[in-house]
Amino acid sequence: MAVRRKWSFGGTVFALLAAVAACALLMSCLAPFLHPTKHPVVMFFGLYFIPIFLLNVLLLVIAIFRHPRAILICVVGLLPTLLLADRFVKFGRGEEDPEAPSVQILTYNLGRYDAGGRKITANEAIPGIRRLLGEQDADIVCLQEFAIPDTSRLGDCLPDYPYQARHLFKGKRWFGNVTLSKYPIVGESVLTFPDSRNLCLVTDIDVDGQTLRVYNCHLESYSISFTTLVKRLSHRETFTDEVVQVHGRLREATRRRTEQVTALLESEAQSPYPNILCGDFNDSPVSHTYHRLTRNLKDSFVEAGHGMGGTYAALWPMLRIDYILLPQAFQARHHETLRVPWSDHYPVETTVYFE
Repeated sequence: MAVRRKWSFGGTVFALLAAVAACALLMSCLAPFLHPTKHPVVMFFGLYFIPIFLLNVLLLVIAIFRHPRAILICVVGLLPTLLLADRFVKFGRGEEDPEAPSVQILTYNLGRYDAGGRKITANEAIPGIRRLLGEQDADIVCLQEFAIPDTSRLGDCLPDYPYQARHLFKGKRWFGNVTLSKYPIVGESVLTFPDSRNLCLVTDIDVDGQTLRVYNCHLESYSISFTTLVKRLSHRETFTDEVVQVHGRLREATRRRTEQVTALLESEAQSPYPNILCGDFNDSPVSHTYHRLTRNLKDSFVEAGHGMGGTYAALWPMLRIDYILLPQAFQARHHETLRVPWSDHYPVETTVYFE
């Protein structure tokens, strides 16, 4: 008669750790479906989805070799993430159809030429960006955090597109959003937000008789860089205070972004044309922001992406915050994230097919 082995002390501690990690991961998976200001704790779990996921993977590997009785706990925690995997990594490539009507769209947060810690100056970044846009030759280009000291020099910074729209704020430099198009811009407006320099530049573009409404979006950021976050949290003597302050800022940014998404959705609902949303949403695919914006639109990366989807250079490939969202009736058969060094973001480019 076989004798069942009892849990060892180490095995019990590991199982408890695995259970806590699994619960944290399940909370992360719930984050998109719960209002972040009403459930701020869950929102923070969603924010840390990637590191929590990686912790659970590590615990599963350890369980396989050292604590096999805890494998089931790890597997149960990881199972729901299978439903979210295609938001971060995709395999295979879409097939393009040169005969079908299509438009090539590129979105790029220039970060006011902050290269994310790389030793690249604005004088190097600006011609690099101009050259990149010329080489990609997209039909519609949506730029966020474009900056220029003098608006009379726009031609020196941007490639020659016949149709342009922009909304710039005056600071030390002019900065804001710019939309470039090869097709006529037949309508233009701007969606601004209270107490914020973030905005959505809205353009109606006539693409061979099909009018598209393109939202060039830059939603509220956390206003704290990853490097700054690490430095602030590394001070042991004030660690607790720093955690409270940082999470307070994250919570306030999330509140503002939630209100901005509501305004954006209200604007979309009034649109007489198919809507395309481009830009920097400053939120991950495991977020309430993403969940709300993709209820009626589809993500070009999920439909046609290949490889890792990360767009934020400092945390590549973990963080994807730049998107192109399309109407359900449209198709994306090509999606590419261009790993160039001119900003702390990577540009995203998609070929959109429509009837």
